Amino acid sequence: MTRKYIEGGVTCPVTRRISACMHSELPAVRAVASVARVTCGTLAALAAILAVQPRAVAEEISADSLRGPAVPVAVVPNALFVPPAAADAAHEPFEGTLKLAETKMTTVPANFKATRVLGREPQVFPGASVAFFTENGDLVPVTQEVIRVGSLDRGRSFWDLIVQPGRVWSDPSDKGWSRAAFPFALVNSLEGETHNGLALFLYRRHHVSRVRIQIVQQTAPYYVTDRFTAAALLPVTVAPLAGVDRTALARRYKASLADAVPVADWATLERKVGADALAGFDGATKSDDNVLSGLDDGTTFYLKSCDTAAGPLPWCDRARFGVWSATKALLASTALLRLAEKYGQQVFDLRIRDYVPALGDLPAWRDVRFRDAIDMATGVGEGSTRREPNDVGDGYLAPPDTHYDTWYEARSRADKVAAIAQASPAYPWGPGQVARYRDQDFFILGVAMDGLVRAREGGRTDLWMLLAHEVLAQIGIHDAPTNRTIEPDGSPGLPLMAFGYYPTIGDLVKIARLYQAHGRWGGVQILYAAQIEALIAGTAPRGRTTGRRNRFGESTYFNAFWEERYDSPEGCHLYIPRMLGWGGNLITLMPGGFTGIRLAKAANEADPPVDDTTGMEAVTNRLTKFCH
Repeated sequence: MTRKYIEGGVTCPVTRRISACMHSELPAVRAVASVARVTCGTLAALAAILAVQPRAVAEEISADSLRGPAVPVAVVPNALFVPPAAADAAHEPFEGTLKLAETKMTTVPANFKATRVLGREPQVFPGASVAFFTENGDLVPVTQEVIRVGSLDRGRSFWDLIVQPGRVWSDPSDKGWSRAAFPFALVNSLEGETHNGLALFLYRRHHVSRVRIQIVQQTAPYYVTDRFTAAALLPVTVAPLAGVDRTALARRYKASLADAVPVADWATLERKVGADALAGFDGATKSDDNVLSGLDDGTTFYLKSCDTAAGPLPWCDRARFGVWSATKALLASTALLRLAEKYGQQVFDLRIRDYVPALGDLPAWRDVRFRDAIDMATGVGEGSTRREPNDVGDGYLAPPDTHYDTWYEARSRADKVAAIAQASPAYPWGPGQVARYRDQDFFILGVAMDGLVRAREGGRTDLWMLLAHEVLAQIGIHDAPTNRTIEPDGSPGLPLMAFGYYPTIGDLVKIARLYQAHGRWGGVQILYAAQIEALIAGTAPRGRTTGRRNRFGESTYFNAFWEERYDSPEGCHLYIPRMLGWGGNLITLMPGGFTGIRLAKAANEADPPVDDTTGMEAVTNRLTKFCH
């Protein structure tokens, strides 16, 4: 409960070593092996598609097609966007700002359920400026923050944009031009999903070709309800890179590489523990819903799948994914636990209204504490007064109109707070008693925590600066794009905290490892340990009832985590904490330092497999017994 809604073709050894695929005769297979870190079996499927055109990398996305007139294009295999393993180095580095022209995309389906969303067009690629430089052959974006376009009502497009690092190389057939490619995601600053894609262009001195893009995967949508793929040739101009500290940016990028989480393919784990031990990891999740999945053992993340409509996603470890309400645990909980460690445990009992003046005169908020908001138990909401049995979703996005969309679509901090103040009925039981799911409560907790930080630090810093510097940077997260309020004065705005974070796989793993280590990193206690010890996997009941059940019992909600019941074959009756986001985005913190991750795009949360993690728990229990 959170937010809305191939074998054969190439011969590889029985061990399915990626190194064997790296030496395949098919350039596309080598290319994917070099960047996607996927199994040989998956590569074989892609090879079967491409085998009839073994020189597809040079011929399918040709220099002539990129430098020629703008014509409609279709989605092609992702491997055509990445360099072969033996690609030549680029003829020259790239440094500049690409000014991408707003362009109507060719989409599948051709017709969306709504041609305009919030007055804007979801089938139009945004006109955005993206700046890059090269570092040791990598194409590095100047920023990985959300580049706002559609959310600022610029142009026709609904979308904002995030770009990630890619690669530059050369191909002899391009006659002196170099190639550059990068992964990206379309997002919207009011929402929380990503539409993941790839981009490719040619460059030579001060000239660039058109940019070919395709969108091939997504996490669960809300306002744009269609699942879609898309492709386009974007007109583009280039301007010199200006106003940036190139040396500092390169240093930052090198640090991110040094801090990267080691990623291995699933076959490597199968060789270590046996395929039978890993059977059933994804449970009953529909394959069409899966975006990626894998298991971290505390030292290495083993990627099981990262598939798209056009084959494995290149640079999957660099791509960013919209995880919706998993943001609550990833950011809001982490921020609160940092404040408790920094300022003392009394932070949990501070009152929201003391730091949010607009709520000061409202009876419903009089006694609501920080701990009530993080537990989803403010006692504020528009559901029924039935509490036995409790339904945590009672009053959330349910008819009649619950004023949710008014808050959701409000842009500024002040407007969002005002929307909450105007619709704050109190339940008869008061705060701290019953869990009722509300995104608004996590947003208002973020406002209150920001007020606390500003008061304690004398205005020298804010909540996000503290979180980014004192937590994320310390654990090796150097970029953390997240949706923020849209302020009329152009200031950065407040992170939404309820949803809107766009992490990489590595970011998810690092935050999970911080919790697994009880908030301690590099010998320094970063988060408040006592609260983490109360929420990590164990036999003691914790949190408040939700009405959500699996075959082992009822889940509870505690400190932004969903505690799932799991009974091990050895007789342990456990509560296992999970970060959970709309569509089946799951980060599961299991005993033994293991973390299971599954990102998905399921549209029906009533379908039990969407949130069921008992499959990955059963697999992990085979690797490290939960009972001792």
